[in-house]
Amino acid sequence: MIATANNLKIRHVICIAHALNLVVKKSLDATPGLEDIRTRARRMVTYFKTSTTAKERLREKQEQMARPVKKLILEVDTRWNSTYLMLQRIYEEREPVGAALATLRTDVAPLTSEEYFAISECMKVLAPFQVATVELSEEKRVSGSKVIPMMKMLRYTINETLKTISNDTAMQLGQNLSRRLADKFSALESTSVLTLATLLDPRFKTFGFHNHIQAQTAIGRLTSECTALIRDTAHQTSSHSAQPDTAQNLESTDQLNLWELLDNDASNARRNKSATSDATIEVQRYMTDPPLQRSADPLAYWSTHKAIYPHLYQLSKLFLCTPASSVPCERIFSKAGEIVSKKKKSSVTKDCGENNIFE
Repeated sequence: MIATANNLKIRHVICIAHALNLVVKKSLDATPGLEDIRTRARRMVTYFKTSTTAKERLREKQEQMARPVKKLILEVDTRWNSTYLMLQRIYEEREPVGAALATLRTDVAPLTSEEYFAISECMKVLAPFQVATVELSEEKRVSGSKVIPMMKMLRYTINETLKTISNDTAMQLGQNLSRRLADKFSALESTSVLTLATLLDPRFKTFGFHNHIQAQTAIGRLTSECTALIRDTAHQTSSHSAQPDTAQNLESTDQLNLWELLDNDASNARRNKSATSDATIEVQRYMTDPPLQRSADPLAYWSTHKAIYPHLYQLSKLFLCTPASSVPCERIFSKAGEIVSKKKKSSVTKDCGENNIFE
């Protein structure tokens, strides 16, 4: 996909959701102590998923404790956020899981109270990434403009969360995430497509930037884009209704125009100055307007403000459609896979009983 975009010379950005997943995965793998907890958790979940007796016993304990019946979730390398979801479900169901294991003949030991405490602390650190990944993978709302503000808030949230963490494993995980997040996404605020999308989102504008200097650079970039658009519009208009200069009307059409180069340069300078001034005024007026609430729809805003900011409206149609993730596209293909899986599931269940390998 990246090679195709490069060959076609198309503006493109990385899939932010995928990049976030890699940051979390590498941080998890680099955290000492957490790998042992994950290994034991995977073994426990696998036992309850593959043993009909264990699965039934867990359901009985959940019902006895007046809890909703929930299955455990297994961590899968190719499934985003699955480590967080596995640890979250194990922590939520720790009481019925422990009670079920106590009545079963198995060498699978329950996690200790210290390990459960480490899990709860790690979940505090991982939770913002779960929220960010889900939000950046939306289909029906703009997402590209959220990338830079989202990274700003992730860095802030991690730093604030680390102030409340008392477990060494969770502390190390948080530090790994903070460092890798900065390394992976430090250049985002200089990526033109994303910076323009952020500025043109009336909910964020410059407030979404972490670096003030980069925000001002982005405003200059937006002004340049607006200037070029105004010039193109003026050029198209003048080409359709061009009239000779008054000075040229006085000269004979078959006479050499000695002043042609100078007249053209002066005319272009006037147009350029006018376009730059108009663009600067339009951008500054837009930037001084108060930002919308985050729950507001930026597309609805531009629909009602296209007469006030006509050139920025055209640019918003160009840049606000930038997706933050390839997930919506991939969902088109995954739906067919879900249908196949369900068909296979119905046929395999007859032979495997409750040991459903597709769950």
